[in-house]
Amino acid sequence: MQRKGIEREARKLLEANAITRAPVPVEDLAMALRIDVRYSEGSEDVSGALIRDGASVVIAVNSAQHENRQRFTIAHELGHYLLHKVKLHFDEDFRIDYRDTTSSDATKREEVEANGFAAALLMPELFLRRDWLRAQPDDAAIPGAIRSLAMKYKVSPKAMELRLVNLSFISPVE
Repeated sequence: MQRKGIEREARKLLEANAITRAPVPVEDLAMALRIDVRYSEGSEDVSGALIRDGASVVIAVNSAQHENRQRFTIAHELGHYLLHKVKLHFDEDFRIDYRDTTSSDATKREEVEANGFAAALLMPELFLRRDWLRAQPDDAAIPGAIRSLAMKYKVSPKAMELRLVNLSFISPVE
C-alpha cells in the first residue's frame, strides 16, 4: 500500500474515535476494534505479536520494554490488523504476526507498512503540523523541539525525528 493510503487509514481510525490531540490512546483504539491487548514479559528481540483466532484477536506486548516501545508495538500491530487482513495463515482460522528486530529493517513490505501506519497513528501529520508551527524552532532549537514533541506524543526521540524528516518538516539531523 502507498504511504498516502496508510496515512489515510490511520487518519480514519483517529477520526472514527474522535481523537484530536496527542498522545494517541492506542489501547483505547484497540478496544474500539474489539482487540484484546495483553502484556507479558518476553525476550528482548520480540516486541509483540498479533494473534488472530477466528473472531478473537489479541495483541501481545512485551511488558519488559519501554512504554514508548509498547505503544509503538500496539500501533504497529493495529497496522497489521487493518492493512493485512487475510495473509500468512497457518491454517484456515489462525494467524500470528510477530514484531521483532527484523520489523524495522525495511526488507518486508508488510513490516514497512505496519511501521508507517504506527508512525501515522502515533504522530499524525495534522497534529504535528499544528504543534511544529506552534514551536517554530530555529536550527539550533530543533533537537530540543524533537525531544519535547517526543515526550508529548509518548514516542522515542528517534521515532519523532524520523517522522518529522519523512513529513519534510526538517532535514535529517546529523
